[in-house]
Amino acid sequence: MAQRMAHDSPAANRFARSGAVLLAGTLVSNVLSYAFFVVLSRRVDQADLGGVGSMVNLSVILGVPALGLQLVAARLVARRAHHGDHGRDLERRLLRASIALGAGSALVLAALSPMVSKVLDVSVLTVLLLAGGMVPIAVLLATQGLLQGRERFTALAVVLALAGVAKLLAALLASAVGSSGGRTTALIVGLYGLGLAMVAAVGAAVALSGGRPTAGTAPASPGPDSSPRASARLVRLIAAAAVPTSGLLFLAGVDVLLARHHLSPADSGQYTIGALFEKAAFWGMTFLATLFYPAMTDATRRRGALLRALLVTGALGLLGTAVTAAAGDRLAGLVGGPTFVSLGADLWRFVAFGVALALVQVLAYAGVAAASVRMGVTMWVVSGAAVAWVAHAGDSVGDIITIFLLSAAGLVAAGLLIERATLLEPTRRRGASVRRVVP
Repeated sequence: MAQRMAHDSPAANRFARSGAVLLAGTLVSNVLSYAFFVVLSRRVDQADLGGVGSMVNLSVILGVPALGLQLVAARLVARRAHHGDHGRDLERRLLRASIALGAGSALVLAALSPMVSKVLDVSVLTVLLLAGGMVPIAVLLATQGLLQGRERFTALAVVLALAGVAKLLAALLASAVGSSGGRTTALIVGLYGLGLAMVAAVGAAVALSGGRPTAGTAPASPGPDSSPRASARLVRLIAAAAVPTSGLLFLAGVDVLLARHHLSPADSGQYTIGALFEKAAFWGMTFLATLFYPAMTDATRRRGALLRALLVTGALGLLGTAVTAAAGDRLAGLVGGPTFVSLGADLWRFVAFGVALALVQVLAYAGVAAASVRMGVTMWVVSGAAVAWVAHAGDSVGDIITIFLLSAAGLVAAGLLIERATLLEPTRRRGASVRRVVP
């Protein structure tokens, strides 16, 4: 027993340090990303703010395949390191794949730019500038996966923080330069993409040099070669990883797009500020699902990891929702200025929606760990129903956020139902419940 405790203690310390580093990097990135909209809310009108919000959320949705590549890259790099191969050929191939993936997203968006421009009430130039930013976004996500796979958490935290810095500088520079004639949104989106391109270049350079690779814990397996068969396998891995993440990010971003389409320009600006609180609640707790995910893949630790992740996420979310409900007017005025004080009454709904999304993420990761797609499919079904519901009854800021809050709460209930065997059955009866890990 003493030997086991001595063995577990260093592992627990490493887990705690990794969690602290990831929390710090995530916190800095989220705070500065949050400041991006705070600065803009004081320098541009509500119509332009709504346009920027819709573009940023569209980039998140279009970046889902690249996020799938991030998860795959982390897994493959860790497996290669465990196999004793510390070369950088795999990293280079994955970065090239990210460039191709980003270029594909850019071409699709560029081809659809006239329609997107009309639906979201922004200029075609703005949409084309966002299309140009899809390549660096894909490279940046792949870079994060490479650093995660090599367990270079300090470098990963720095890259996350630099992405936040780039966004804030884009807002400050756009405010200083100014624009007219309806070009404000295009200027902001262009600077946003340029900043992320610079961070992606730095991140790729860091990922390909320095930092002694560490051994992973996954089964030894060679990474993909450059053959057509290997490329097809990589596509399948990305597609499998993207099923739950795509549903989650779609639900987390489509509300702002729908608000832009169904509400007036001024109200869509109001919704964009409210969505900042939703994003802060959601993204601020994403590191918890990431930390507990490895234990969810182990049958003997799965139940405890899932319970702890749900309890910690729920407790923090309940506290944040209560604070927002008590001080909604003041928080809305503090973030958006006097124009947005009226948003205070609905602010707690935005935070509660973000908390529900964080809980959905935990349950989605549990499904991925058990090679189950049930939660991912359920997320897409509920997302589609939410979009239809908004089209039928989304007449105000309060209507839209309430619809999405109820939809996310329903997803949490569905996820608990899906995971009921894990949550209720004794550990000894679940020995065969986790057969493999899907990246």
